[in-house]
Amino acid sequence: MRYDTTIKELLLDRPELLLGLLVGEPVKVSRVLTTELPKVENLRPDLLFELADDRIVHLELQAQPVTFFGHRMLSYRQRIWETYQRVPLQIVLWLGKGPVRIPDRISEPGLDYSYPVVNLQEVDTTELLESPFLEDNLLGMLGRLVDYRPAVARLLRRIANTEASKRQSWLAKLVILSGLRSLVPAVKEEIERMPIEIDIMENEWLAEIFHQGEEQGLVKGIEQGMVKGMVKGMAKGIEQGMVKGIEQGMARGRTEAARGILARQLERRFGPLPANLARRVEAADLETLERWSLQLMDSTTADEALR
Repeated sequence: MRYDTTIKELLLDRPELLLGLLVGEPVKVSRVLTTELPKVENLRPDLLFELADDRIVHLELQAQPVTFFGHRMLSYRQRIWETYQRVPLQIVLWLGKGPVRIPDRISEPGLDYSYPVVNLQEVDTTELLESPFLEDNLLGMLGRLVDYRPAVARLLRRIANTEASKRQSWLAKLVILSGLRSLVPAVKEEIERMPIEIDIMENEWLAEIFHQGEEQGLVKGIEQGMVKGMVKGMAKGIEQGMVKGIEQGMARGRTEAARGILARQLERRFGPLPANLARRVEAADLETLERWSLQLMDSTTADEALR
């Protein structure tokens, strides 16, 4: 499961606090728009939100430099306008460590185009951390904090008190996002110090991470892999068999995340899913989920989208 999939899932559930910080004013999201834009091949914006005042916010997540990034943003702008007949408010959220390493404009003969790039590490996310919702709290952990350990400890206490059926999912999200801030060792230490038990052995992927966390190569591989490709980073510090196990865990995580995102998109568009359709989503593989996601834009019913 990659960091961007995790952040998208959190924002699909609770977008308004973070969007308000980025836009500079309180906002009300009326709906999440499909990112399947016509005429775009292998180029899809990360998140599109329609606000109550009819503005469209395009939020792009980035943690690494990308060649011709400005031209990609310009392509998104054009395709969004063609699809919704509205010029989007575009914001890039820099999630990487250190200074921003992507441009915020294109300046060429006959073309002057810009968009704000917000370094989340420099944003005061106190409001997110104090929110009663874990989605906000996890996103707030990526903001400007003098000491991350109290935030990690508070998150772990809240996760420990959630329903047992959801606890491992929340813990996995915390570990994934902690890789963006080099906090995997801190998460491990806080779990060991907690008086409330969190049984990481219930999750095969988490158990392997924490069992081997004392080995410097594995910890470094996890932190680098969260952003750059987990398998490649881990291969430097662990044996081939462990890599295979984590690859399998990552594949399962991507499929579970895709199921959750598709289910939310279907419910936002068509209302609560009937039990038979919910079971189809839960049983689908990643390839099928991607095909259904592409069909969703042109479907008039949930049943039609899942054919």
